[in-house]
Amino acid sequence: MNPTLLAESIRDQALALGYDKCAMIPLPRLEGYGSVVDSRLRRIPEDSFKDLDKAVLANFFAFRLLSETYPWAKSAVIAVMGYGVYKIPQNLKGKVAKYFCVDSRRDPNSFEFQASVALESFLVANGLRVATERKFGLLPLRWAANKAGLGRGRKNNFFYTHKGSWVHLEAWLIDQDLELTETTDLAPCPINCHLCQKACPTGALTEAYLTRPGSCLTLLNALSLVNWIEHPYSRAAGDWIYGCELCQTSCPFNEGLWREEREYPGLEELSLNMDLGRILELDYEFIKEKLVPKFWYLTADRAWQWKLNVLNAMKNHWDSGYTPYLRHAMRDDVPEVRVMAQWVLRQVYPV
Repeated sequence: MNPTLLAESIRDQALALGYDKCAMIPLPRLEGYGSVVDSRLRRIPEDSFKDLDKAVLANFFAFRLLSETYPWAKSAVIAVMGYGVYKIPQNLKGKVAKYFCVDSRRDPNSFEFQASVALESFLVANGLRVATERKFGLLPLRWAANKAGLGRGRKNNFFYTHKGSWVHLEAWLIDQDLELTETTDLAPCPINCHLCQKACPTGALTEAYLTRPGSCLTLLNALSLVNWIEHPYSRAAGDWIYGCELCQTSCPFNEGLWREEREYPGLEELSLNMDLGRILELDYEFIKEKLVPKFWYLTADRAWQWKLNVLNAMKNHWDSGYTPYLRHAMRDDVPEVRVMAQWVLRQVYPV
């Protein structure tokens, strides 16, 4: 098929499947991302968190090796779909970031996952060799989407379309030279707007377009084993037990764009077991069977991190009604949970 017609047919199929936008860009157009990561590292001051920053950013250097890892790849197909249409259970709001509540990347029951599989099948059916990675992507997704003109990156480092930052990005490597890009009409961030930086509870947004991953609350409470006892961000974590979205919700370009119109598969039922006190009562088999598949950043071997995060949130906004749950946690099977519960007890009922 003629390359132009093939590119247009891929875009049209993506739109028919429910994607908001789809573009194709030659891989050489994505060169330069490594220098961006280098620049970020240079701008991060030397302190106790920089080693963690380095460890996280080191994962991004793999994107420099695309041509070596996939020597056959010539272009990338990039697609974007808004997810800000789902009803979020009240007991999860402000505690679990909305993105993770409706995370479709590993959920075959979701509309988004099914659309992803269907689009990949379309690519293969058109004779293309294809590679993808649905969890984190094979290439820098926001960088590629910016280069393809699908939207705009903002100061909080999230990618925005006309649906705000509540969008999911995907990409596939293909073995044919295709190019079909767009030009965004989204206005840039105002020069004097720093609302996202001010909203960041840990100060991870140290400047515009620079997030320190080692201080980002989402990395701390969802991707790390965190001992919150005397942790410098224990208080800053507030009510959050999995993720954080304050830099997004503070952004004027997101105002009014989340519309709770649809039920996400299984979310309401799962939320019935996710009140703070209820999580402390859950046995670990339940956490591994129900919470881990949904909130998969916290793997089964770290299931007890849920309880540490909950205890920290309880401590930050203590209510005497939490006392029975705190006592229950003091008898938990995991020593780290028992120690954390004792520490919280001393914080809320000082001698």
